[in-house]
Amino acid sequence: MKPNKGLIFMAMGFELVGLILGCIFIGQWVDENYGTKGLGLVGFSAAALVGWLVHIVQLLKKFEADSEEPESK
Repeated sequence: MKPNKGLIFMAMGFELVGLILGCIFIGQWVDENYGTKGLGLVGFSAAALVGWLVHIVQLLKKFEADSEEPESK
């Protein structure tokens, strides 16, 4: 049984929102405690975005490979 692609893409959206919120809180904490003047927030946000994009590319490659396989009856 193939997974529902709509649910998977919806989950990716929730994943991105969670990453953004987590990076905001962690980045602000780093900035307050270490006096990095916003670099913590920017650094964590950029790292999370890059990681998320890598995850999306891997997921899309998997979907492409699954769609090329012939379905067995």
